[in-house]
Amino acid sequence: MRRWLFFAPFLFAQAASAQIPISGRVVDETGAAVAGVRVEFHSPEFTVAASSDRAGNFQVTLPAPGDFGIRADRLGFYRFQAKPAVFDSARELTITLNHEQQFFEHIDVTASSPAVDPTQPSNHKELDNTEIQTVPYPAQQDYRNALPMNDGIVQDNGARPHVDGARTSQTNYTLDGFNLSDPVTGRLDARLNIDSIQSMDVQTSRFAAENGRGAAGVVDLQTKMGDDTLRFAGTNFIPGISSDGGWHISKWTPRLEFSGPLAKGRAWFHNGLDLFYSDDTIHGLPRGQNSTKGFTGSDLSRFQVNLTPANLLTGSFLLNLSATDRYGLSFLTPAETTLSHRQELYMSSLHDQAYLAGGSLLDVGFADSRGVVRDLPQGDALFQFTPFGNRGNYFSTTDRHFYRQQWIANLFLPTIHLSGTHQLKFGIDFEREAFHQQVRRHDYEVLRDDGSTARYVTFEGNPFQNRKNFEGANYIQDAWSLRRNLVVELGLRAEWNEIVRDFEIEPRIAAAWSPKALGGTKFSAGWGVYYDAISLDVITQPNDQVSLSTFFPPGGGPPLGPVMTVFTANEQRLRPPSSRTASFSVERRLPRDFYLRSNYTHRTGDHAFVFAPQLPLAPPMLPPNVVFQLSNSRRERYDAVDISIRHTFARRYEWFIGYTRSATRSNAAVDYSLENPVFAPQAPGPFPWDTPNRVHTWGWAPLPKLGFLTRNTTLSYLAEYRTGFPFSVTTEDGFLMGNPNSWRFPSYFNLNLAFEREFRALHYLWAWRFGFNNVTNNGNPNAVNSVYGTPQFLTYGRGQARAFAVRLRLLGRK
Repeated sequence: MRRWLFFAPFLFAQAASAQIPISGRVVDETGAAVAGVRVEFHSPEFTVAASSDRAGNFQVTLPAPGDFGIRADRLGFYRFQAKPAVFDSARELTITLNHEQQFFEHIDVTASSPAVDPTQPSNHKELDNTEIQTVPYPAQQDYRNALPMNDGIVQDNGARPHVDGARTSQTNYTLDGFNLSDPVTGRLDARLNIDSIQSMDVQTSRFAAENGRGAAGVVDLQTKMGDDTLRFAGTNFIPGISSDGGWHISKWTPRLEFSGPLAKGRAWFHNGLDLFYSDDTIHGLPRGQNSTKGFTGSDLSRFQVNLTPANLLTGSFLLNLSATDRYGLSFLTPAETTLSHRQELYMSSLHDQAYLAGGSLLDVGFADSRGVVRDLPQGDALFQFTPFGNRGNYFSTTDRHFYRQQWIANLFLPTIHLSGTHQLKFGIDFEREAFHQQVRRHDYEVLRDDGSTARYVTFEGNPFQNRKNFEGANYIQDAWSLRRNLVVELGLRAEWNEIVRDFEIEPRIAAAWSPKALGGTKFSAGWGVYYDAISLDVITQPNDQVSLSTFFPPGGGPPLGPVMTVFTANEQRLRPPSSRTASFSVERRLPRDFYLRSNYTHRTGDHAFVFAPQLPLAPPMLPPNVVFQLSNSRRERYDAVDISIRHTFARRYEWFIGYTRSATRSNAAVDYSLENPVFAPQAPGPFPWDTPNRVHTWGWAPLPKLGFLTRNTTLSYLAEYRTGFPFSVTTEDGFLMGNPNSWRFPSYFNLNLAFEREFRALHYLWAWRFGFNNVTNNGNPNAVNSVYGTPQFLTYGRGQARAFAVRLRLLGRK
């Protein structure tokens, strides 16, 4: 025994000397770092793996000299594989991953399968460029319609996305790391060419402290960059013809994409142009008054210059122009009551990444956004709410201008060895936003089914509003790897804004554990505090006009009123809205490249902004003045369990199915505004996008080769079933009946099928796609007459009918 102890240090030194340390970096085709790549070294005896950090760096230790093959995988990139080579000494490697592209020059490539990343605690989901372009989701020219392909994201009846049951404004939307949301409303209104999107990264819980301005999560749009090959592609440059309401061009959605080198090996550009013209026919309206026309154009230009191999400068400019006549047309909103909608957005950014000595990464950037929104009624005629739909000209005219400047800086330090390894990052995020607008309103009235007036409303006060805000945030984050299979992320974020003027501290903790006994399995859990961005439209509502409502009893009698409706706020007593989120996930790599994920999320929101009446409201009796005070009295709760299976097969085909059971509720479910003429006491209930049950599946696969008809042909599909959204019921006088959102639309079901065939013509590769949206022609109503006691009560307006869809794409030179 003593003899063994004498030789133990020498044996240990010999074993340590036999180990081979390998370090390296993973970059894309332009030299930019790629994070989250699983790099695997394998031999007949050993398999060693590591994941790249934000700077693309990775480190592994081979247990002994020998021949090792290398494999690198990350979703959205083609798999990197290297044949076995001898590793008998320390070495530094550079691995280049190429983004998945549909206009590639070589077919013989393999897409990366979904992988279990043991170093990633966050609840991270991703849609890559191929999935966004291939799956036949409705209105495919708009990337926002692809978001519900993820578990936990639904679109309401106004096509606005809701992440994990939250309001649209509770999600942080970014474009290549910069804030993309509307600074006034917090919504995602910007458009861009879907062909320009490299991936849509979604994090809904356990996300790092570098992310703020949203309790529900982060949606980051990563866009493409050119490479050393000149490429071009086009889609849908042939307009669509419809016979519905007479032969006419119903849809024309041309998209063009250009990319290539400015200086080979050093500078590149990418440009994506998207145009959208629509002439839609609405059933249930008179001929000549049943169509709405719109035009939207977007253009995203990007460039990258590698000033040195370690210093990358990128810039971009996004332009949005939109014009829609008869905006909001439906069977309840005829042409005379619609708006002419105009919108502009200009967003420019500059981003610099510098790789410092020792493996550090310094990331700094600036973005400037500004835009205009105009909503113009069709005239000045008296607007009327009736049980049979609206009449007259809408009563509100809006002219809004907004601005935003954002400065960011992030420092990622090299790995520190102390009781494991630490990857520290620090950062700051400053944002200045402002807007000014003019909202002019004229009178409107509410009619009963017999044509008598139930309420007459006028407005007075200043139609001009403006507001500005400055927000500052800094954070520190540590990814602590206690062991190779156990990672703990500790983060702390501090924020301040000039509206609430309160210092907000957000602690966050998350962990990921991959037990060796369950190879390919990861357990993740976390808890954190998250603050919402403050939407300027809520804060400025008390500075808006006031309304005067006169109520007329049925059958005659003296009128009641006028009752003044006023919105007020004491900003010195407001607190920033916050949420506490706890979540737990299980991920497992199954045989044959199946990937299982299950997640539970519990989010409790406190101090959310809500307008609440200062005096009790007991319709039909109302006080002389109805004052709604902005307060932090709203509480929200979201609980959800989801499970999904994903499969990648035959090198480039995919299949996905997911189920979500969820509930999103609030103690204050009524939203009051001058444009929402509802009188009711504040009460609890579900939000209008609550969906207790949702099943969705999508994918694509090659058809069997049965000759000429099915050669190079792919079948793609998307199917979704969910519980119908809730809605509220009102009386003819405009008073809420029962609890808010206590009724529901019928269940929703949609099935889209498409066949796409690749072919060669004129020395180029093309693809035709033919298919049907809503194959079963399900009604899927998205509007309802909710006025109780009228003959049309619970009359539903159907959603999209069965429609034939065709698409022609130029994929590039073959």
